[in-house]
Amino acid sequence: MKRNMKEAKEVEKMLTGKKKYSNKSYDSYGMKSSGSSGNETLQFFIGFLLLGGGLYWLLNSFTVTSLMGTMGGFGNYSLFGMRITGGVMLIPLLLGIGLIFFLDGRKRIIGYSVASLGLFIILISLISTLEFRPKYGNTLYVYILMLGMIAAGAGLIIKSTFKKKS
Repeated sequence: MKRNMKEAKEVEKMLTGKKKYSNKSYDSYGMKSSGSSGNETLQFFIGFLLLGGGLYWLLNSFTVTSLMGTMGGFGNYSLFGMRITGGVMLIPLLLGIGLIFFLDGRKRIIGYSVASLGLFIILISLISTLEFRPKYGNTLYVYILMLGMIAAGAGLIIKSTFKKKS
């Protein structure tokens, strides 16, 4: 009863302007509260669901097609006026694999480097022939919802993971 009377007087002082507001927030037991509502574990799982749902929705809303059939074959590129096709792009990879088995000792790094360069060229040519098209003709509103879910989920996960313990 005394506690309730004391709290009522403090509230009255705050309302009449006789007492300044404090930046610190306290719960009814006089302990400092963090200012955020909820459990960190619950925030993490809600964030995980929002992030996962948003990513699934975003990635499922596109159709990926390859332009290889429309471009007249795999990897039709032009370099210094010369046409480079898919077969020519295999040459550095095959040469690098041959050098790996031909060279001995520390010189093998040359073979690994050439093979890695050949593999990198092939992967870049494959990725550059992909085209992404929206499945359903989505509007800006739908994309804002998808990206908003992803941002909110990532924010909740980061907040609950890196929250300072006091």
